[in-house]
Amino acid sequence: MGSSDDDEATIGGMILTEKVLVIGGGPAGLTAAKTLVDSQMEVVLVEREETLGGMARELACKGVSECRNCGVCYVIDRAGEVVRSPSIETLLRSEIVSVERREAGFRIKIKTSPRYVTGQCIDCGKCIEACPVEGKAIFPPTGSGQPRTYWIDRTRCLHFKKAKCSKCADVCPTKAIDYDDRARNITRDVSTIVYATGIEPIDAGEVSRLGYGRVPDVISSVDAERILNDKGRLLRPSDGAPPKRIAIVQCVGSRNEKTGVEYCSKFCCKYGSKIAQALMDIDPEIDLDFYFMDLRTLYEPQDDFKEWAKSKKKKVGKKKVPQVRLIRSMPAQVFQGDGKVLLRSSGETDLEVAEEPYDLVILSVGMRPHKESEELLTSLGLGLDPYGFVKCDDAQTGGAVIVLGAVCEPMDIEETVTRGIAMAASVARPTEEGGG
Repeated sequence: MGSSDDDEATIGGMILTEKVLVIGGGPAGLTAAKTLVDSQMEVVLVEREETLGGMARELACKGVSECRNCGVCYVIDRAGEVVRSPSIETLLRSEIVSVERREAGFRIKIKTSPRYVTGQCIDCGKCIEACPVEGKAIFPPTGSGQPRTYWIDRTRCLHFKKAKCSKCADVCPTKAIDYDDRARNITRDVSTIVYATGIEPIDAGEVSRLGYGRVPDVISSVDAERILNDKGRLLRPSDGAPPKRIAIVQCVGSRNEKTGVEYCSKFCCKYGSKIAQALMDIDPEIDLDFYFMDLRTLYEPQDDFKEWAKSKKKKVGKKKVPQVRLIRSMPAQVFQGDGKVLLRSSGETDLEVAEEPYDLVILSVGMRPHKESEELLTSLGLGLDPYGFVKCDDAQTGGAVIVLGAVCEPMDIEETVTRGIAMAASVARPTEEGGG
């Protein structure tokens, strides 16, 4: 195959250099970066957090007894590959300062904040044990994110105050603490920008009637994922006891004008149902009620989840009774009872009011797009739709600025990955000369 320049590729009929800027290290950004380097292109990946993985790094694998296709392992595997790739410059704790359009692409200015811990970190945790600050000043990467390198919050660390503490450095077996680390301003020239900043969870406390933040044993679905990821099972925050009667409430914050999220977040039923199945796998003796307005399990047949729920029964005396109940109702109120969490809801006919006691209530929250810098969006020629998502019209997705993933619209990991692979493949087509 004849190629005029090994450092060129095509997109939308234009000849471009091979370096691509990917903004965002979640499922979309990771997929794009990995697919691009597999096609011999170079990538600069900019992520604002201290580790890669996006929201997926905080999610738990649901495959306790069998794979439930939640996609979490895919994202974490890609994050590890991206970190190790010599063709990807990964800039963590970094933000885009400015974007200057040029004839051959863009000049990007990036600010990278220090983490004060080098790549020599082996994730042993000795520094956290030694840190004397209440609430700690040195932290591990969030969830399952990659790389597994710790970071120091300068605003909390006593070393940067009058105390001049060095306890974390003293116990570090690999001498990975670097108090002299500094912020850097760097410049990169790229021909294509992939904008993939993703989404963030709605704060369950915005729906105050459901008790989040006031009732100890009311947690969000994100909290549940983090606990499962960390401990492998759920425990009541109030006393550390394993809950035996659990409620999962869907659509918290979604389809709600008061939260500004009037749309269905699309994948919450899928992940809520998988959490339910994982909890039953972990403790087959629990009782679980699943409250929903409309059951939308995305790609999977809804009947499969309904049949699974119907099959879960336990023997009480001489009778078999349901362990999982699917209840079509949006609870009106959740409040603290005498040793239990009380959930008040109406029946499907709205003619009766039920009040049920639970050990734990999980509020399955929806998602909204990250709030982005208006200046950055303007410099990239991007606009927002009425719901706050970036407009993904043909001009953007076919030009030198490509918008990718859930920043465009709600989507789960599987859909994000599929679109990411398709996009990157369209960018990474080598230019041929002189016929085939």
